Amino acid sequence: MVLRRHRALSLCLPAFILLLAAGGTPLAAGGCSALYPELSTRLREPPPDQELHPPPPEDVRWLRVVRARIPERTRDGRAWDSGAGDLPDPYVRVFVNGAEIFRTAEQTNTLEPTWPEGPSGNFQILPEDRLRVEVWEADPLVDKPIGVRDIGRPSDTQRAAGEIEVELDAGGSLTLAFQPAHARFGLGLWYQLHSGSAFISRTMEGGPAERAGLRKDDEVLEIAGQPLRRMSVAAIRGALDAVPRAGLVLLVKHATGTTERIRVHEGPIYPLFDRFAAE
Repeated sequence: MVLRRHRALSLCLPAFILLLAAGGTPLAAGGCSALYPELSTRLREPPPDQELHPPPPEDVRWLRVVRARIPERTRDGRAWDSGAGDLPDPYVRVFVNGAEIFRTAEQTNTLEPTWPEGPSGNFQILPEDRLRVEVWEADPLVDKPIGVRDIGRPSDTQRAAGEIEVELDAGGSLTLAFQPAHARFGLGLWYQLHSGSAFISRTMEGGPAERAGLRKDDEVLEIAGQPLRRMSVAAIRGALDAVPRAGLVLLVKHATGTTERIRVHEGPIYPLFDRFAAE
């Protein structure tokens, strides 16, 4: 048993050394068939002159709380104290059909918060969906509502303006950015590196990799004519992260056993906040 364990470790050692040289992190346990748990191709801002095909989907909007004006009195009629540190610490909760989709952090001691750190992102908003915003005061004991507003179904005018401005029920106002989905540019591809090959672990729905015909569990055998068994980890990652304008040709073996050469191009991707905010 000890001899077999030492032999297994010696077989894993070259891959482990290669992994460390590439600045990666090995799997915690379970063997050495995969050098990385999962890698993703890069996503970046679209080139400024790039026409987006496909364009932003109609049912996805980019949301961010832009600013608010807090009323000078609390909901029960008391004036906010004007001393240092005595103004409210407001935050906002945004709802779709009664379910909270995100909230801002609190911004301390202000009647004119802007929440410059966000959050922001793409959210699926169907034409029949109803929006609601709530402004709250953060409190060490119990948070207190400052003002709320049921926006309802965003109008065509609000969609065209890219912003929704509302008056809160207890005074004050709030502006919510409501723009067409913001694009990222890339392949929309995740993969795992194995000894001498790579396997597609997932693709972004509707993204360039999926549109080109790549599917989960496809094995990548060659990149731009180079067999993966002859490429370093850094070379593989670099090739998938630097796709030329003419596209990148991959030789893949599908789960059915058939092989195919597929040319992939980077293109616009509209990642949803709840699935890809941390990417």
